[in-house]
This record gives sequence, structure tokens and C-alpha cells, in this order.
Amino acid sequence: MPALWSPEASPSVVILETPNPVRSLAFLTGCEPIADATNDTERHLVLAQGSARLRLCVRHAPHLASPRFSIACDVSCALRLAAATRLERVTGGNRLRLDHAAMPTRYQRIRFVHFLALHDALEVGASARDLAFGLIFPNHRPLAGAIWKGSGERRHVLRLIADARRLVDGGYRNLLHHC
Repeated sequence: MPALWSPEASPSVVILETPNPVRSLAFLTGCEPIADATNDTERHLVLAQGSARLRLCVRHAPHLASPRFSIACDVSCALRLAAATRLERVTGGNRLRLDHAAMPTRYQRIRFVHFLALHDALEVGASARDLAFGLIFPNHRPLAGAIWKGSGERRHVLRLIADARRLVDGGYRNLLHHC
């Protein structure tokens, strides 16, 4: 099941304020809902069209005459506008395309997987030396004692560990803002 993000955390979530939430979603023909959650004030949807995903937050606004997008004027305003444009394209009958600008590159995906592997190994008690010669430099002969303490390999592993911890401790949210 895909993640449901709050619009404040992810600029790719389109906020639709509407007087009638049920009738307002009729325009989404051709989109398959793959996640749906409702709370007291809003409904969160992840819609699929092919391999593309569209995230939507529908808020009931009885005071409005017609549905409208709500776009915050913050540092992510351009991303929010792009997401609203994608929704508008879908409502016009166009197929939803993948947003390649918002996707991590192949190198970034590999790097994120390595960070998660490092973090998982640390969680089960692996040492920096275990990580160095088990995950990062698997074809190198392990270094011992003072040679390990003064090595560039050790400094490199410690930097990667710090990066992995930053990513897991909240840095992953930057991925949502394409930082």
C-alpha cells in the first residue's frame, strides 16, 4: 500500500476544497484508487493511472460555490502548482505521465538502498568495521588495529553511517521536496 502524506509534508499532494466531496470526485474517471483514508476533516487518496501516481487531499468546504485547488505560497509552491497541473490534465482526459523530475536517479536509488542497509546492520549490532568490510568494501582485506583507526576507509564508513542516520531520522522528508 502506498504512503499517505499530509499536504504540509509533501508538496506533491494536491489539496482540493469542494462543497460536495462525493460529486467532485466524479471527474477522476480512468484513475484507480489504490489507497483511501478519511478523517474528520479530509479524505486522502492515492490514485493510479498506469504506473503514475496522483496524491489528493479532498477537504469539505461547504461555503464554496465550486471546487478549487488550495496551494500554499511557501518554498514548495512551484511543486504544488505542478501537482495541481497534473490533476488538471487528468480531469481533461489526458493520461497521467510519470513526473521524472520528482524521481530519484538510478544512482540516488542505489545510494538510498545502501543507506538503509547500513542502518539495518547498525540496528542489529554491526560495528563500523563490520560494515566497512561486509557492505562497503567487500573485496578488501580487513584492516586491524591502528591501521584501521587511521584509515580513510574508516572515515568514509563513519561519514556514510552519519548520512544513513540523518536520512532515517527525518532527512527522507527532503526527498518529498526534491532536495
